[in-house]
Amino acid sequence: MGATLRAAREGAGVSLREMSQRVHMVSSYLSLLETGKRPVLHKHIKAYERALGVKGLADDMDRRSLLVALAATATGEPLARLLDGLVAPAESGQVGRIEVEAVREAARHHSAMDLQYGGKVAAGVAGESLRWAVSLLDRPMTSETRKALSSAVASLSDRVAWSFHDSGLKYQTRRLSELAIRTSSEGNDPTLTAHVRLNVAAFMETMPRDAAAMLTGIPQESGVHPLERANVAAGRALHLGNAGEIREAKNLLGMAEDLIGKDHPEGLPTWAGFLSEPHLCAILGDSYKAIGEYEKAASCCQQALRGFGPERGRGRVTVMVRLGLVRLAQGRVADAREQAEAARRAMTTVNSVRGKENLDKLTRRLDVLT
Repeated sequence: MGATLRAAREGAGVSLREMSQRVHMVSSYLSLLETGKRPVLHKHIKAYERALGVKGLADDMDRRSLLVALAATATGEPLARLLDGLVAPAESGQVGRIEVEAVREAARHHSAMDLQYGGKVAAGVAGESLRWAVSLLDRPMTSETRKALSSAVASLSDRVAWSFHDSGLKYQTRRLSELAIRTSSEGNDPTLTAHVRLNVAAFMETMPRDAAAMLTGIPQESGVHPLERANVAAGRALHLGNAGEIREAKNLLGMAEDLIGKDHPEGLPTWAGFLSEPHLCAILGDSYKAIGEYEKAASCCQQALRGFGPERGRGRVTVMVRLGLVRLAQGRVADAREQAEAARRAMTTVNSVRGKENLDKLTRRLDVLT
């Protein structure tokens, strides 16, 4: 591409020094551009076109670069160099349904990636989507669109926060949780607001009483979808169980099971497609484990594993380890070892820091018994 700039300059009879004066760049830098030692950006091409009074350099350079790429696909140049100078198109004007749906789709895509491959994979690709989604909030839109967009941004930031949590990154988790809380409160989806609070409570697992307090009243809120109410009830039961409040935890687990067992004709929000019966069984299993009801915990974990396919890779690892810890608490050491080995195999396709930490915890406890 640099050779095209040089050919255009020399064809116009302009010296490198004179070109430097015309484009207001030092001649040594222009030399690096023309010899291919520095990447040629769009702004450089436009500067040459203005200075030489020519047009079409960019088209010619695009054609040449693509021909070179086709002729030599293994030059050894880092692929990241292809992105030099690449920026998103400038956006302005009023935000509408197209942008809202794009943010919703980003949240669905990110959630699917996180559930299948683990938080470290998903967190690594989420930044640009989230940055773009948040930037939309500064643009003009109707009040109804703003509510819908706020909920869409909340859904995306909540899922990204969970990915960072799964990656063991506490600061990023907290900041994204703050974003999810703020935007969900400005949105139009009470079910999402409840789910955001549930996840924030999960991030406070070392403070179970405070975590449980964050969820007070949500299981009874009629505006929240019944399956999310069941999800929150089971989650609050987990925190209460960890705090030693066994009776209240049992009451909430009974409520959760009642809600799960009923027919709910109203559809789930699109962001909540993961809120399936196996998912809820996995949460119930963790909660029953917290209050010492190991047989129920094991039954729920087994039901969750039967329902989780390859698209729930992270969930499978989590439940396998949880079932292993339950079997260990029951004194069924051989079964616990079997679950640990199954989880270790499953981890080959999942990149979850928390999953690995929990598996290591189970393994250490088993090693003591060797």
